[in-house]
Amino acid sequence: MTGPLLLLLAQVAASSTSDVVVVGHRAEKELAACLARNCPPAQEVEASLQASVEQFADGRYPDARRTLQRAIDRNKRHAAELPGPVSSLYATLATVAEHEGDAQLWKTASRNNLLTLREQLGATNVATMREELQFADDMVGQNMVVLADDTYAKIQHRAAAHGHPDLGASAAFRRAWLALARDRSRDALRFADEAVTLAGPANNLMAQLREIVRTRVAIRKGDDGAVDALAARVRQTSDAPPVLLYAPPVEDINPPRAIVTLMQNDRAIRYADIGYWIRPDGRIADAEVLRTNGLGQWSPVLLRQVRARRYVPPRLTDGQPGLYRIDRFTVRATIGTPIGTRITQRTGRLSVHVIDLTETDAMSEAHRAHVAKGIPIAMRTTAR
Repeated sequence: MTGPLLLLLAQVAASSTSDVVVVGHRAEKELAACLARNCPPAQEVEASLQASVEQFADGRYPDARRTLQRAIDRNKRHAAELPGPVSSLYATLATVAEHEGDAQLWKTASRNNLLTLREQLGATNVATMREELQFADDMVGQNMVVLADDTYAKIQHRAAAHGHPDLGASAAFRRAWLALARDRSRDALRFADEAVTLAGPANNLMAQLREIVRTRVAIRKGDDGAVDALAARVRQTSDAPPVLLYAPPVEDINPPRAIVTLMQNDRAIRYADIGYWIRPDGRIADAEVLRTNGLGQWSPVLLRQVRARRYVPPRLTDGQPGLYRIDRFTVRATIGTPIGTRITQRTGRLSVHVIDLTETDAMSEAHRAHVAKGIPIAMRTTAR
C-alpha cells in the first residue's frame, strides 16, 4: 500500500498549505526594532532566538538559519559574559540545520554549542554536561551510534564522579535506549539498572523509565500486553514533558529502488504540524493535521503513527481532559554534492525529523485554542 503513496509524495511539486494555524511576524519585528536601537547583547540574543523560532514554526527554515547565523556573528565575542545565551544560538541553529538537511552545519553547530560551554564553564559544569548529552543525541541522529554511546558513557562516569548522579543516570538511560535501537536487549537492561542505581531509590521517574525499557524488551519477545500492563502501573505528573511508552516507526518514505531516480535530487522541504491529545490513560485522541506544506497526501501515514503512540498516563487535575501537544514532522533529503556537478543541493534518500512545537511562542495561539475547546471528542465518546 505504501509504494504508490510514496511515489505520489515524490511527485508533489507545489506546496499545499492550510490556514488552520497562522504564525505572525511579531518576534521578527521586535528583533528589527532591537537592532535599530542597538540593544544590549543579552536582549539581542533573546530577540534573535525568538525570531528564529517564529520563522521555523512558519516553515521558513532558511530565514531561521540566517537569523541565527547573523546573531552568532554579532554575539559570539560575548560568550564569556553570556555563555548560556550564545550556546543557545548554536543549539537552535543545530535543530534548524537538522530539519533543513544540512548535515555538516548540524554537526558543526552542535559541536560549537558544546565547545562554548566547555570553554567558558568547564567540562564538569552541569550545563556543559547537559549540552554534551544533546551533542551525543545529535550524533545518534546522524547515525554515529558508536561515538554517541562512548560519549554517553563518559558523561555517565564524569557526572557520577563530580556529584551529579541524576545527570549520570540520564546518560545511562540514554545508553539503554540506544542499546534497544541496536537490538542489544541485554545491554539495554543492564544500562537501565545502572541508571536506577545512580539515581537512587527516591527517583521514581528513573524507575519508571527502567520499566519502559523492560516493556520494550518484552514487546520484542512477543508480549503484546506489556504496554497495557505498564500503563496501568505508572503515572506521570502533568507538568513534566510526556514520556513515550511506545510508538511504531514512521513508515519508510522512500520509493522502491526501481524508481529511486525520480527522487535522487529531491530539493524540497516538506512539513506538517500535527496536534493531538494525550488522554488520562496515555492513549492518543483527536490527532489532526493543523497545517501541511507538501505532505498532504502523506498525512494519513503521519496520523497513523501518532494515533498508535502510548504515553505514560499523566496525573491530571480534576476536570483536566488531557495534555495537548503539537509535533512538527519535516521530510527532506540531505544536502550534498551529486556526482557530475559542483552545486550543493538536497539529494539522496528522504528522512523524517520530528520536533515538539508545543511550547514555542509561535504555536501558542493554536495550543490555547485547542485547549480551550475542552474535552476531546474521542474522550467524550469513551466516557459514555
